[in-house]
Amino acid sequence: MRKHLALISFYLVCGLTQTATSNAQGLPEYWERSNAMATVESVNIDTAVYELGNISSLADADTTLTRLRNLHTRGDLPLPAREAVIYQFTRSLAGLPREAVAPDVMQHLRTYQARVLVPHEDHGDAFVPLFNIRGAAAGVENGWQRAEFSYEAETLLETDPASLVSTYVESTASNQRTAYLDVLRQARMTEIEAIQDIALKKLGEAPVLTPLLGITAVITADTFAVQQLLIHGQGAGLSSTLVQLGQQLPLSETAALLDFAVRQAPVTNASLAISAWWPRLNHETESRDLLLLLLDDPELGASAALALAQNPDIQTLKILQDTAGGETAAARRAQMALDFNRDQLIGEVQP
Repeated sequence: MRKHLALISFYLVCGLTQTATSNAQGLPEYWERSNAMATVESVNIDTAVYELGNISSLADADTTLTRLRNLHTRGDLPLPAREAVIYQFTRSLAGLPREAVAPDVMQHLRTYQARVLVPHEDHGDAFVPLFNIRGAAAGVENGWQRAEFSYEAETLLETDPASLVSTYVESTASNQRTAYLDVLRQARMTEIEAIQDIALKKLGEAPVLTPLLGITAVITADTFAVQQLLIHGQGAGLSSTLVQLGQQLPLSETAALLDFAVRQAPVTNASLAISAWWPRLNHETESRDLLLLLLDDPELGASAALALAQNPDIQTLKILQDTAGGETAAARRAQMALDFNRDQLIGEVQP
């Protein structure tokens, strides 16, 4: 009986302790965004932010966490202002090296439960934190990680470019790949050419190298590299690379590459090349004739029609009108180009 009563007492104490802890953390408060921001602006939070961000003690987890806990009980700062302090403090950490901030402090910020909630700007029946402290902490962590990966890439670029390419291929961290690409954009031409030569040998079996080789091809304007991208490239990075190349290559070279793409690249990549390069080639007779011939192609005909519909000159319109007067696939696509061009013109005229 005594043991039974003791257990009941123990659970009651635990329950009361848990309730007290929950109450100390506080329940969420629902605000109108404008009222909450006016409340923040009504007080001076700069001193509180400075006190939290004292670099001499940031590496001391106990000191910084105590300051964060004390902030929650400050009567001179309303709740929106207190969370504004924590938010600004969190963002300020991005300018410091990772080792300057205690891991426990970052853990506290990553798991912080925001209490000031405001209506979502697009969905008024949903509420979101006024200050996304968790998101700010994640952004700081991402920035540190990017800086570390950038240093890694700079080292490999100078000492072992083959390892840089291999690491890029094997990486599953988007931050790492993005950092490598950022470093490559700032590299010396000799380093870029070395990376390009290595990547070209691997692209066929590792199309994930498309963004990396895309950067080098845009910088070197190497025709062979562009051709390999057209044949083996994959993913969203290919389209943006082709657009950039089309803006900087001579028209004659772009026209030759378009011809190469149509004849040798996979259908998807050839379509991307048509879309990316036709706007600059639409007055080039050979390129126009190439696309007109493609109207009868079962795979590229639609892409050719859509391209020819974009700002056609008088000669192109006449050829499309002449071609549209039949029952062939080319005739149907020529009519599609004419219809699309007409609808586009109507849309531009109408308010």
